[in-house]
Amino acid sequence: MRIAIIDPDARHADLIGAALSAGGHFCHFFATPQSFLIRLKRETFDVLLSSAGPRNMSDAEVIAGVRAIVPHMPVILMAAQDGEADIVRCLRAGADDCVTKPVRCAELTARIDALTRRSAVRPSLPERFGEYLFKTCELTVDFAGEHVTLTPKEFRFAHLLFSNLSRPVSRGHILEVVWTRGSDIQSRTLDTHASRLRTKLRLRPEFGYRLTPLYAYGYRLDRLDAEQVPEWPARSASGAGSALMTPINEQFRETL
Repeated sequence: MRIAIIDPDARHADLIGAALSAGGHFCHFFATPQSFLIRLKRETFDVLLSSAGPRNMSDAEVIAGVRAIVPHMPVILMAAQDGEADIVRCLRAGADDCVTKPVRCAELTARIDALTRRSAVRPSLPERFGEYLFKTCELTVDFAGEHVTLTPKEFRFAHLLFSNLSRPVSRGHILEVVWTRGSDIQSRTLDTHASRLRTKLRLRPEFGYRLTPLYAYGYRLDRLDAEQVPEWPARSASGAGSALMTPINEQFRETL
C-alpha cells in the first residue's frame, strides 16, 4: 500500500517507514499537514498515518481537510501520550484508529492491515463502478454484455483507475500498486498496459469514458457526461459489427 506519514520527528518517521517498507508498503513522508494536503490534491494514497496535535492545525482540521479531498481515506493518529484522554480525543477528532508514540512497529503494521481489511471490499465480492463490475477472484470485468479477463497487472491498474475516477493518478502510485516496485519500470511498459486497458475495457469517448495520459505525471480516467455518451454498440444477429465485438481476450494475451 501507499502510506503517507506526517511526523515532524524525522528519526521517528524513519523508524516507522523502515518497518512498514519491510512489510511491503511504500511510505511517503511529510513534516507538516499542510504539505501533505497540498500533495493529496494531485496524488493518491491508501492510508494516512499522522502525529496527533500537529502545529497550526488541530487533529479535527487535518482529518476534515483529508476527507474533503478523499472522503473514505483511512486515518490513523499517533498520540503523544498513552493515556485514555489522548486516545479518546484522537478518535473523537474523526480518526479511524489511534496508536501512541513511540510507535510499536509490529502493532502498527497489524493495525494498518486490520484497518484496510475493514475499509476494503471483500475479495470474494464483486465491486461495481458504473457499468463495470470487477470480480477480484476471477480477475474479470463485466460491462455492456462483455465478460473480459485481465492479467493481474491489468486488473490492478484498471481497479486503481476506477477507484480514483476523475482524479489524476501519479506514475509513482501506479508503479507501486501495479508492479509493487519503484520507478525502474520503463515508461513504455506502463503506456502499453494503459493502451491495452483502453481497448479491452473500451475506455474511449464513444463508450462514455476517457483515459488520458498526463505528461510527466501519470493517467486520469474520466466518465463523460450522459449527453456526450452514445449508446453501447449492439451485437448484430447477422454478424454485423463483429470486428468491433470480437472477444477481447483473443486480441490480447499476456504470459505472466
